[in-house]
Amino acid sequence: MYNFKQIAQLLPFLREAFGPDAEILLCDTEHILYAENPISDRAKPGNRLGDMERSFIEEEIYKTRDSVSNYRALLPSRERLRASTLFLRNEDGSLAGFLTINIRVESMLQARDIIDTLINGSSPYSAGYIQKGHPEPQPELISRYEGVTIVVSDIIHTVVEEFLGDFGVSADRLTATERQQIVHELDRRGVFLVKGAISEVAKQLGCSEATIYRYLQ
Repeated sequence: MYNFKQIAQLLPFLREAFGPDAEILLCDTEHILYAENPISDRAKPGNRLGDMERSFIEEEIYKTRDSVSNYRALLPSRERLRASTLFLRNEDGSLAGFLTINIRVESMLQARDIIDTLINGSSPYSAGYIQKGHPEPQPELISRYEGVTIVVSDIIHTVVEEFLGDFGVSADRLTATERQQIVHELDRRGVFLVKGAISEVAKQLGCSEATIYRYLQ
C-alpha cells in the first residue's frame, strides 16, 4: 500500500514554499486525503477527486507522463488557478494517487491589467469613458481596437469551419468531445487571451459560456 502519510509530511513545507495563494492536495484515486491551505469548500479531506484528476484517470494520462504542469483550473466561483499534478505510483507502477498544487492567479492577472493600462492607456471605448468633459474617442483608435476584435472573430470562425468540415456536421450536432477539440485549438492559438472571446466561441459552437469555461479546465 502506498505510504501517503510519508508524503503528507511534505505538505506544510510546500505550503510555506509556495505561499498563501497555494493549495496543496494529496489524493488517492478516489478521494482527497490531505489538504493544506484549502482555498475552496471542494478541497476537504474525504471529498471526491476533482474533475481534472478524474480525467487523468479516465484518459490514462498517467500511463505516459509522470506529471502535468501549469494547466489552468477554475473554482466553482470561476476564479482562475494555475495547477500542477504529480502522479504517485505503487511499486508495480500502477497509479496510487495524486499530489496537486493549485495557485491563485487572479491578483496577478489584475496586476497585469493595471500594467497594460499604464502602458497602453485606457481603452477609448470602455464603458463610462465618454462622459461630460471627456473628449470623444478618436475614430482611428476605435477602428484599431475593433480591428483586433474582428481578427479574433475571424480566427474563431475559420477554426470552427475547418473542424466542421472535418467532422462533416453542423455546429448544433457537435459532440462534447468535438467541441473540446475546437476549444483546445482556439486556446492554442491564444484566442482566449482576448476579452469577449469566450462569449463569441460559445455563440459559434452553439453552447453556453459555462460549457466553454468547463472545457478550458
